[in-house]
Formats: sequence, C-alpha cells, structure tokens
Amino acid sequence: MFKKFLYFLFFGTLLFCFYACGAWATFRTSDKKVIKRFAKQGLQAEVHYETYQGLTLRHIHSKPFNLELPTLFFIHGAPGSSDNFDGYLMDSLLNQHANLISLDRLGYGFSEFGEAYPEIEGQAQSLSAVIQKYHNPSLPSLVVGWSYGGPIAAAMALRDSISYAGVVLLAPALDPEAERYFKLGNLAEYRLTRWMVPKTLIVAQKEKRAHAANLKLFEDQWNSLKVPVLMLHGTRDKIVPYAPNVAFADSHFPKENFRFKPIPEAGHIFPIRQEQLVISFLVEELNRILKKNSPEE
Repeated sequence: MFKKFLYFLFFGTLLFCFYACGAWATFRTSDKKVIKRFAKQGLQAEVHYETYQGLTLRHIHSKPFNLELPTLFFIHGAPGSSDNFDGYLMDSLLNQHANLISLDRLGYGFSEFGEAYPEIEGQAQSLSAVIQKYHNPSLPSLVVGWSYGGPIAAAMALRDSISYAGVVLLAPALDPEAERYFKLGNLAEYRLTRWMVPKTLIVAQKEKRAHAANLKLFEDQWNSLKVPVLMLHGTRDKIVPYAPNVAFADSHFPKENFRFKPIPEAGHIFPIRQEQLVISFLVEELNRILKKNSPEE
C-alpha cells in the first residue's frame, strides 16, 4: 500500500512539474532580450527574419555581418533553439575569426514555434534558403550541427557543396539503428497528458518518432559528401550513443573527407559544458579550411 502511495506521489509530482513547465518552458528568448543580453558583452547583435515557402525563420547574428570574414552557422538539436549557442556567439575569439549566426529550426524558437517539421530534408532546405543569402564565394562557410542538428547540417552540405566549405558535427544522431526512445517522451503523445507538456517537447517528440525513418533516407547518400566533415562526440554520451554513431559515421562518410575527435568522459551536452574546447576545434578547422582554399595552396 505504501509503495503504491509513493508511486502515485512520484508521478503526481512529475505531472505537476510538467504542467508548471508548460506555462513557461519554451527554450527561446525574445528579440529584445537577445539584443540586451549581447549588449552586456559589448556586442551589437542582430535578429533577422526570413520567409521560406510561406514559413518564417529567425536567425541571430552576434554582430553586423562582415563581408571580409568567413561565417559559422549553428544548427541546434531537439528540443532547442538558437539560444543553445549563445556562448559561442558571445566568444571574443570566435568573433575575431568569423561571422557567427545561430538559427531557429522550423518548429522551435521563433521559427513557426510549436508546429512539427520532422523531415530532415525539409529542415535542411529551409535553413539553406536562409544561409544562401550570406554566401560569399571568396570566403568559406562552415555549418555546425549539434545532436539532431547534425544530420541536418550534413544534409545541407550534401545538397549544396558550393555554399559550404565544411561541416562540424557535435554528437550527431546519425545511426538509424541506434535511435534511443525515452518513456517520458510518451507524455507528449497521450491526449491525457499532452496538455501539460511544453510545445517544444511535443515538437521534439514528433521529430524523434520520425527520425530513424528519415535517417534511413540518407544512409546511402552520405558517401557522396564532397566537403570536409569534422565530428566530435563524447565517449559517455547516453542520449546519442557514442559507439554506434561513431562507427556509422566512419563507415558512411568518405574517408578522405572525414575526421573524428573523441571527447573523453563527456556526455551529450559537452558543447555547453566544454565550450572552450569546442571553440578551439572550430577555430582550428576554420583555419585549416582557409589555408586549404587559399590561392597559395
């Protein structure tokens, strides 16, 4: 009897927490707060909106766009938003080396928030439509994708090897056979509990349910990637399992273009917990590609 009481107490508390979160947990920051947050770091951030097939997408610039610098584009996972890369967009070293732009994917942040767009192809096309507006043939652009944003970033370069000089994958969910499902996510699917789950988590769950099938569509295409791919993955990642996803990437990406760096003892959120380490890899990769593409080479 006591065990039943504890059981109902636990789940009752859990449901209450979800209800409380549902009122405010959006994983996004208003334009005004973005500008103010960056201003505190001495940065003149800009918020831009673009239209793609009648849909609105938002992206954040850390500073006014500089035509004399290469560009890093950041693609978040699920759930998430452009906010996930605030630490990168505010970093002084990165700002010296490149334009820094973080995008809200469809369904998240202020890009059609709350509506699920689970197809990798559709996500990639919508983001590419925005990024092409900043393409500079004389300077490289790198697209950085974290978690579910990883295969989207790779798909963008797969379809357009001209606009992107390289791809950096942070703990990418690539292997369709290694997709992990969590029981807690079911709360976003049941009518009885969906009302108390934040919209962003409902979108993420719909994306997760479609993810393996979407990855299957690209399984035999990754070997056609023509740009350099750098993959970073934490060895203790339990959300996007380390071993199968690393093995998948190693066997599906072109050997001549693929490089892998393990992040020892790190979990799935190492891009936030170990920002400076990731930033050092980004600067190194950017300089490597700049050198490779320079006229002297």
